[in-house]
Amino acid sequence: MSFMNALNNVMAIQERHLYREKSRDTSIEAARSVMPSMSETHEKVLSYAFYCGYGGFTDIEMANHFNCLTSHYRSRRAQLTEAGYIVATEIRRRHPERGNNRDHIVWKHKDFFGESCDRS
Repeated sequence: MSFMNALNNVMAIQERHLYREKSRDTSIEAARSVMPSMSETHEKVLSYAFYCGYGGFTDIEMANHFNCLTSHYRSRRAQLTEAGYIVATEIRRRHPERGNNRDHIVWKHKDFFGESCDRS
């Protein structure tokens, strides 16, 4: 399955949650009007994953890269993970500068999966 086909599948699933089944046509049209920005965000996340290469990235690193503290980019990463374009590794990294010192999953673009990504 190509990236765009997988992305369209993800977007179709998301579109179902943008409005109620019995919504008025104007509400449906308004909900659909935001869909293109979602695909642009998916592309940004996938490009970032590819840019990180074999080193991979954590959700915190991605949030820092996009200067966004909300779950917006993390949600798009999760959708791309579900579609098979971003893969979780066995590697974990800590971010003590965030004050929690927890382990965070290192993610990779599927083209770089299988190689070491220890940046510690």
